[in-house]
Amino acid sequence: MRDPSPTDARMTVISQPSGSPVLRRPLTRRLLATLAATALALGLAAPAAAVAAPTATPTPSATANAAPVLAVAPAANGILRSGDALTATATRANPSGGSALSASAVALSIGTQALADDTALTRWLDGDATGVTLQQIATGILDATPSGSQASTTFSVPATDAAVAGRPAGVYPLLARTDDGLSALSVVVVTADGGTPTPLGLVVPITASPMTRGLLTANELVDLTAVDGPLSAQLDAVDGTRATLAIDPAIVASIRALGSSAPPTAVAWLQRLLSLPNERFALQFGDADLASQLRAGLTAPLAPTSLQSYMTASDFTQPPAVASPSPDPSATPGQPTLPDLATLLDIGSATPSVYWPASGSAGADTVAALGGQGTVDAPTRVLVPSSTVAGAGEAVPANASVGGVSTPVYDAEVSAALTRAAGENDTTRRGGDLAAALGYLSFARAANGDRPVLAVLDRGTDRSRGSLRATMTAVTTAPGFTGTTLDAIAGQPASAISLVDAAIDGTRVDDVTNLVADEQVIDRFATILEQPDLLTGRERAEVLQVLSVGWTGDAARTAVSDHRAATQTTLNAVGILSSDFRLVSSSAPLRPWVRNDLPWPISVVLAVRPDDARLRVQDRTPVEAQASANTRVEVPVEARLANGEVSVALQLYSPTGEPVGAPQVVDVEVRAEWESIGLIVVIVLVVVFLSVGVIRTLARRRRVAAGQEPEPTPDDEPADGRAPAEGDALDDPTNAPDVDATDVNAPDVNATEESHP
Repeated sequence: MRDPSPTDARMTVISQPSGSPVLRRPLTRRLLATLAATALALGLAAPAAAVAAPTATPTPSATANAAPVLAVAPAANGILRSGDALTATATRANPSGGSALSASAVALSIGTQALADDTALTRWLDGDATGVTLQQIATGILDATPSGSQASTTFSVPATDAAVAGRPAGVYPLLARTDDGLSALSVVVVTADGGTPTPLGLVVPITASPMTRGLLTANELVDLTAVDGPLSAQLDAVDGTRATLAIDPAIVASIRALGSSAPPTAVAWLQRLLSLPNERFALQFGDADLASQLRAGLTAPLAPTSLQSYMTASDFTQPPAVASPSPDPSATPGQPTLPDLATLLDIGSATPSVYWPASGSAGADTVAALGGQGTVDAPTRVLVPSSTVAGAGEAVPANASVGGVSTPVYDAEVSAALTRAAGENDTTRRGGDLAAALGYLSFARAANGDRPVLAVLDRGTDRSRGSLRATMTAVTTAPGFTGTTLDAIAGQPASAISLVDAAIDGTRVDDVTNLVADEQVIDRFATILEQPDLLTGRERAEVLQVLSVGWTGDAARTAVSDHRAATQTTLNAVGILSSDFRLVSSSAPLRPWVRNDLPWPISVVLAVRPDDARLRVQDRTPVEAQASANTRVEVPVEARLANGEVSVALQLYSPTGEPVGAPQVVDVEVRAEWESIGLIVVIVLVVVFLSVGVIRTLARRRRVAAGQEPEPTPDDEPADGRAPAEGDALDDPTNAPDVDATDVNAPDVNATEESHP
């Protein structure tokens, strides 16, 4: 129920006598898409009145140009039973930014005759009042309405009033119109007592808002599974009903992938989901768009491959095993056990091979392609709306087949009205949508008799607990119906039908093509990892989320663009860091870096290719690069005797030969001759010094032999024991020994040699 606004004004008015004339003034038709006032100069001739105004108008945006909107809704979701008074509420909303509205009279009128069929009902709700005759049954006053507020008034027509009493069963048009030209449309459903109830099946999605990440985070799950969270509201709405649940397996996988780190509210929510007795089937992961995938040329819808990258081993460490007489030999106490993909995606006891394409997107080609995904034990079922059935009259069988493939058909009008009501938080506007839904159900029952009717609560976001519960209550308590399940409907004999060609969103098909092509590049790139599915599994999960049917319009384009940009960032996460290099010796290592921004270690091969024969390199060098780090690589390089610049191309490859990252080119300045020239210079100097020494030694000995220079003696050697060098005292003539002095120790050269006998 809507929270009352401080500025709301409510009053109850007593009806005028039946047969009072209808107010005669031009009406205004308000378009749902624009909420703009479009003048319709339709004269009202008594007793007939041609009217045009929408019955369910979204809350106008808070802009200066937003127009006020009138809504009307009968009580009890439009159901009027014999002996009940007719009660209805009219609400005038004045959006923020508009001018204040003065008080205004409002009149309530009802059709004198029931609408003929659901086509007439659609025309009425769309604003076409052809053939409709109205009579005014009550009036009221809407108080002055400031900007950003709304005013309401309630009409009550006694059951004894001639305008109410004795009305035959049927769906009657209802009109509310103000003095200032606003009008709103709805219907009243007068029920008939007795009769066999018609089976009514309802499919309800259990989904989260669309996202681009593969799985929900812990913080997101906290918000979604809180007491007042959207996922909790969905379970509250279906609890106690026979609705068939269409569950997005990405939600349960998000909870299980967190292991012991999963929020307690999320764990409790999952336990509650699994304990519900409702029949269920799994949507595609992320509720991805099925039709676009098949039209893009895929032979089967995409499916998740691995979710291991979202799991942390420490969240799955088992406690030590309790000693038992026969322990499990395969169990390792204290070691983490990660759940497999099937366990992560398990939604409980579910019907397999059930597909629910986005409403109106599936044609015969889509049904045929999905039909091949089933098995003998689990045949395919494809849910389609009645609006896509070719040549459909008033009665569209709920259980049908297209080309031998089971195609349960849900009532498009009923489903659309229920979906609008579930997303409407304003009580009056929601009541108008529910009245329309029950009006369509009334015609469906009349057309199908005892055959079942199927409806869906289509996908949607931002649905409040009150709106969901009110919608579920209205459909599950609809008079003349009894709840049934999708399995029960599909188990009945099928009627062959054909489908009209579905509209093709070419942009969406192109998105699928581009995303699949990017994924194939990621698959090749991931071979640098020891476990490639850490990367490929994450990419597949994100692709499926980006293809969710919840993404539409510009938001879908943005989601795809952002994901493709993120994919390119991943591909650029590994590369080479290098700079120009000068080689001044015949051999030295080339030392580039391998950059790895991925959170996992990688194995790559660095290929080096010079463009000149002056440089010889090791062409392939294996590299083990650490996670989120730069790793230095040494590549042996040998230069031949030559100078100049050599361009060297560097490229990383995966172990399987796939190129990784962008190629790099570095310039190596080769100065290999410098080393040889330096060595030659040193050798020449050594030879020169040795030659000079030898020459000096030989020259001295010649002088000694010629008597020009005495033979050096030990006493002539310097005190430090080194040989006298050139310039020492022996070579100084002033220090030469006096040959005329008598040396007592010197031999007498003039003495006669002693002869021996």
